[in-house]
Amino acid sequence: MTATLRWGVLGCGNVAEHKGGPPLYSVDDSELIAVMRRDQAKAEDFAERHGAKRAYTDVDKLLSDDEINAIYIATPPNLHCEQTIQAAHAGKHILCEKPMAMSVNECQQMVDACREAGVTLMLAYYRNHYPNIEKLKALMTDGAIGDVVLARINCTGYYNPNRQDLKNWRINPEISGGGVLMDIGSHRISLLQYLMGDVASVRGYAETVHLDAEVDDSAVFSLRFESGAHAVANINWNVGVGVDDVEVYGTKGCLRCSPLNSGNLTLETKSAGVNEFSQTPLPYTHTGLVQNFVNHIRTGEPIRCTGELGLQTNAIIAKIMQD
Repeated sequence: MTATLRWGVLGCGNVAEHKGGPPLYSVDDSELIAVMRRDQAKAEDFAERHGAKRAYTDVDKLLSDDEINAIYIATPPNLHCEQTIQAAHAGKHILCEKPMAMSVNECQQMVDACREAGVTLMLAYYRNHYPNIEKLKALMTDGAIGDVVLARINCTGYYNPNRQDLKNWRINPEISGGGVLMDIGSHRISLLQYLMGDVASVRGYAETVHLDAEVDDSAVFSLRFESGAHAVANINWNVGVGVDDVEVYGTKGCLRCSPLNSGNLTLETKSAGVNEFSQTPLPYTHTGLVQNFVNHIRTGEPIRCTGELGLQTNAIIAKIMQD
């Protein structure tokens, strides 16, 4: 018998609207049942536009809906721990937005609660499921660039906190837990974990260089992996030109996604020159996440972005912020 994920959404804001919401009902064996937002009119409007059967304004009522067996948590980071624990106690599987939580301790509480309840916890590090990243990983595994020794991340942009679509909660550390490192850097750290493996040591800085705010707008860090390979990265909210490059170097060549979100991938070796691959992007950023979740429930396929890995991502962030 085919298992179907029947979703409830906690938080019907911009991320759920454009990224996480549509895959919940466009992926096979996945259905959107109900949504929750404190504003009744906005909750009902979201439900109508996305085909959900019901709209709630209370978390407990959503979690007591017996038709739902999975919860997508799309609220700000300060609510993730509490809501994940509530959902686990209600026996629901959980897809939680990034960053996982405000601290490593909160992440551990989430992992423990889900383990004790026997439910699956997945983190929404969706770039790990991009087709060009999957192709890059496959080429690495096949030895296309020889022994992997180095990865580089260059992710820049200029963040204007007055933009209405981004809201100011991202620069409120009591809600966001941090600035560019938590918001964007967490994605890139998770991506490096997927590509390069377990992290052995961390060095770096996360500081406010330009933005008039209480959170970091610039982060630079280096990672050493258990394999012995290294990674260097910069994540910026204070650069006027947007760059989003991922590069992996080996003893025989290099692989580049430039920009990461384009589907483009280049393999360069001394023996064969440059080969370009064009991967078709997913219809929505979270499509691969939901497909992975469905396959996990249906076949036991491993979860790529587990709660345990999300905890490790937060631990790396905490180390950089301490430095």
